[in-house]
Parts: sequence; C-alpha cells; structure tokens
Amino acid sequence: MVARGFTVAVLVACAASPAPQKRAAPTSEFRDLERQVARLVNEHRATRRLSRLTHDTAVAAIARAHSVAMAEHRVPMGHDGFEERAAAVELIRPFAKVAENVALNNYAVARTATVALQGWLRSAHHLENIEGRFDVTGVGVARAEDGTFYYTQLFVARRR
Repeated sequence: MVARGFTVAVLVACAASPAPQKRAAPTSEFRDLERQVARLVNEHRATRRLSRLTHDTAVAAIARAHSVAMAEHRVPMGHDGFEERAAAVELIRPFAKVAENVALNNYAVARTATVALQGWLRSAHHLENIEGRFDVTGVGVARAEDGTFYYTQLFVARRR
C-alpha cells in the first residue's frame, strides 16, 4: 500500500547568508513560492512535451508539514518519514507510484524557488522525478530561523 515504486532525492544549495531572520509561520509568501515551484516544474515538463502536473492542495499540505519539520530541525534534512507521507497521500489520493524531492537553500525570496528547481534539474534522481510519469504534485515550503528555505515536492501517479 505505501510507496509502491517510490523514489526520493535530496538537494542542498547554499549562498552567502543574509542576517538571520525569525522564521515566519506559513504565509502567502510561502504559498506563492510553492505555486512558483509547481509552475516552473510544469514549464520544464512542457519543454519535454510531458503532461502538466495538477497541483493538489492536500498533497501540498503533506509536503509542507515535512518542510516545516525540517526547518524546525525536528527531522534532519532528507527523507525521514517518507513512508508516513506516502501513507498520508494514499488516504487522500490513492496512487500507483509516489516520489519526493527535497531541497534547501538560503537565497533571497526572489531567487530561492528558481535555485531549488535549477539544482533539481542538474541531478539525475531529481530530474527523474520531475520528468516522471506522474500526474499530481504538491509542494511545501518553510523557512528556518536562520533564513534557510526548505522545499518538499511530492509527485503522485494516480491509481487507474
């Protein structure tokens, strides 16, 4: 039931850090970043003549919870708990396959989503997920107290 044919990939990118900022609760700024990542992924898929991924807010909430947990250092950067996230996805969106990309970076808000996607596109495992046979996605973004952004993107192939 959980994570049939799942794939996970991690990316870390850093830049010179601005002064530490207090982490804010998820706001419209983070929702905008989440939508930007989904849009950028779909733009990339279009260049490869792949179908668009439908953004699912419930799947995004699952991804966001993981990003928040990483930003709050309750879990390490990576895929700890992926099987639990896959099980949560299964409850709302039965799947044939689920995959996950995670990233972190401390670029400015204006560049952070683009930098995360560019890093994923340069990584074979991340690219495999981005270009994979999926039809649904959810993106979650959170920011740590030191200003670092944490990204989680789930990819879902619905059960037919």
